[in-house]
Amino acid sequence: MLAELVKIDSVNPFEKRTGGEGEIAEFIRKKLSSYGMAATLQKVRGTRANAVGILRGSGEGKSLMLNGHIDTVGVQSMVIDPFGAKVDSKGQLHGRGASDMKGSVASMMAAIKLLADEGVRLKGDLIFTGVIDEEYLSIGTAAVIRKYRSDAAIVGEPTSLNVGLAHRGYVWAEVEVKGKASHGSVPEKGVDAIVEMGRLISEIPSLQEGYRGLKHPLLGNPKIHASVIEGGTEWAMVPESCRLRVERRTLPGEEGDILVEELERTIAEISKKHPTFRATVKKFFEQEPMEISRKEAVVKAVASSYSDVTGKLPKYVGVTYWADAALLANRAKIPTVLFGPGDIRVAHSADEYVSLEEVELGTRIFAAAIRKYCE
Repeated sequence: MLAELVKIDSVNPFEKRTGGEGEIAEFIRKKLSSYGMAATLQKVRGTRANAVGILRGSGEGKSLMLNGHIDTVGVQSMVIDPFGAKVDSKGQLHGRGASDMKGSVASMMAAIKLLADEGVRLKGDLIFTGVIDEEYLSIGTAAVIRKYRSDAAIVGEPTSLNVGLAHRGYVWAEVEVKGKASHGSVPEKGVDAIVEMGRLISEIPSLQEGYRGLKHPLLGNPKIHASVIEGGTEWAMVPESCRLRVERRTLPGEEGDILVEELERTIAEISKKHPTFRATVKKFFEQEPMEISRKEAVVKAVASSYSDVTGKLPKYVGVTYWADAALLANRAKIPTVLFGPGDIRVAHSADEYVSLEEVELGTRIFAAAIRKYCE
């Protein structure tokens, strides 16, 4: 299952490639249908669609959603065949999306197949959502929560089979600095917007240092970094404009406007010292952080299933990355836990891979958790 998924090119169309998630969505729909689920393609935007399957229970138990994104990042920097799905001597399958997160998608689908093969009849409904676009704007899960509901959800991001209770959010903002154009032979007649932007960039380490007093027990401190800088038009001209994109990773409880406020405060301080410094800030996009209590029934179901399968106590973690769990937990008010095979440290890498042992263990744990939660 995992090899078949990895061999399908499902690079997010934002990466300016053809194809997108269409082929993999249809592949998953057919598989879910063969397991006895009522499977469909939920149209999201244009030809892009989520793969959704529903296994109706008797109506006497709680419903559970398994959520996994089926798009991947680009393959330009990879040093292996991104769609080769080769297995090495260590039992690791290599390819784009192997860790993030086709390993979890394969585990969840295999768990559904396992229950179907055993003839298990659940009391609660089981919903599988293979969603598009998590690697860009998450329009896939946004579409899911407009139509589907459940009592709880598991998002199968790569947690190395740890139980993920929280993740950071993020905010994107763009700063534009205005200078004054002049001929390159008389730069003193102009104001170099790129040089002016340097004043702001040099303050970013100070902003990060200021977060030392903000610490979450699972997530640590907020993070900030410069992402993209653009400015100037030609060699022989002092640039009149420069734009900087900044990302800030937020903690549960922090509001999305916090980055704009921090940047505007920094700009005001710089302007006091350098009267030629003129900058404006606008928020481009944000996604919220997420957190769930260990006392939630879905967390207990996953944790106890991990112990049943492995004979070990689970490890509770916060993950460094953002995930669609925030949309489910915050917007749809569905208690959501993060859990799945794969190591985030090799996700998006030049040689992405996932441990087949983890994928197999994940399958058994997902199956046990479904049984427990849906009774």
